[in-house]
Amino acid sequence: MRDPASVKQALESVAQGKDIAGAKVGDMIYFRSPTLTILKAAVPPKFKTPPHNHHMWAVIGVCDGQENNTFYRRSGKTLEKAGGKDLKTGDTVVLGEDAVHAIENPSDRPMLAIHVYGGDFLDTSNRSVWNPFTFEEHPYDFKLIMDYARQLMAQ
Repeated sequence: MRDPASVKQALESVAQGKDIAGAKVGDMIYFRSPTLTILKAAVPPKFKTPPHNHHMWAVIGVCDGQENNTFYRRSGKTLEKAGGKDLKTGDTVVLGEDAVHAIENPSDRPMLAIHVYGGDFLDTSNRSVWNPFTFEEHPYDFKLIMDYARQLMAQ
């Protein structure tokens, strides 16, 4: 990302958020269609997600802070770790349609990023989330993700 400070300033000018797991999460949709979604993601300090997929390509650019990604691949009915990438301010990552990942903000301050998805990100009908402790696959469910996130952050 060439100018993360300018992107951050543009994203913050329309800052909104909701309280999730005791922290302010500021995901905001800027554009949504069946073939493209652009959103601002504000990830609270120490927040962690379970492994999940998107079933569409994605480009993530960190404007401020850090996002650690752990990548997984299917192994029978479960997952196995397949590497990772730590993104800092100005870094980007491209995820393929078949990517399975978990994210973590290891910092004591919020992380701000812009996400671009090659589809309707809010259509979760064919997506999955995995139990982060057993790697059992489940249909994507926001409440389940937040339950797992709380458990991960309590460790």
